[in-house]
Amino acid sequence: MVEIKEQIPENDWKQFLDGCSQATLYHTPEWKTFLERTFGYKPRYLFATDESGQPIGMLPLFEVKSRLTGNRLCSVPFAHYCGPIGDVEAVHALLDRQVSSIDLSETSFVEIRNIVNHDSFQPQNSFSKYSLDLLGGLDKIWTNFEKDVKKGIKKSQKFGVSVSATRDLEDLKTFYELNCITKKNIGVPAHPWKFFKNLFEYLGDYEELFLARYEGEVIGGGIREYYGSTVLAGYSASNAAYVKCYPYNAINWATIQDACQKGYRFYDLGRVSYDNKGLEFYKSRWGTTETKLFYSYFPRDPLSLTSNRTGQKYKIATRVIQKMPMPVHKAFSDHVFGHFG
Repeated sequence: MVEIKEQIPENDWKQFLDGCSQATLYHTPEWKTFLERTFGYKPRYLFATDESGQPIGMLPLFEVKSRLTGNRLCSVPFAHYCGPIGDVEAVHALLDRQVSSIDLSETSFVEIRNIVNHDSFQPQNSFSKYSLDLLGGLDKIWTNFEKDVKKGIKKSQKFGVSVSATRDLEDLKTFYELNCITKKNIGVPAHPWKFFKNLFEYLGDYEELFLARYEGEVIGGGIREYYGSTVLAGYSASNAAYVKCYPYNAINWATIQDACQKGYRFYDLGRVSYDNKGLEFYKSRWGTTETKLFYSYFPRDPLSLTSNRTGQKYKIATRVIQKMPMPVHKAFSDHVFGHFG
């Protein structure tokens, strides 16, 4: 018989994740702590246990209250895929419990960032992820790159771009400033400083920052997340003035070399929305396999500003953000970023 609990001992939680092939970084106690400390989200986790009290499933959920994006339960904020894990009976029991207990007068909808086999949830596909199989080694991986990818890597090397891995706080601050510039140019809110600071503080060795330098100046950076058999390209930024130096190509190639050396099986280049054709094309050139990401919603799929990037409201918001002075953009981002988790 499956029993549903709201809490279990952390050691039992981690042992369950160690034995579950579906587990991701976003299912860990560390990610829960990171989101609580950074944005003050209230956790609504559910765990399934067997007759002996051992965990056999979990559904990580956070309550996000927002006038901008709606009051919702999300599994989980700032994950590009995450849902219930465990055996079939346990997962179904967890979803039944969640559906039966939700108060729709306080919470507009539940968003699970994975496909679920439950009649109450509606699936929606707006994103794909691109993953590179690292099996076979660097020579095989290089052979599968498209010509433009190889050209970009070689050009970065010709310009003398160097890439180094770091967890130094001052390097992280440099990346934060670069990310603010990148996001302002795109016309979207930037991650607050506390996002990156807490990410490295609470996620520890799961996180690493790669910085690309040209003539001593940082021209690009990428935060990589390590869990299980996968390295994930979490967050990236670059100085547009040095696009000819191909910092992203240099950082991706350095990440792949590092992942192979450490014995990881996959390099996940991250999520991309279908309206971002440029990024979609870029990630497809690295010998990657596309996987469509289905999110599941109860009782319905809500419409939001960010889900319709071709709409007039989104375009107006983008132009307003691009014109903000940097101090205003940072303050604005600090205020609103948590709403979009």
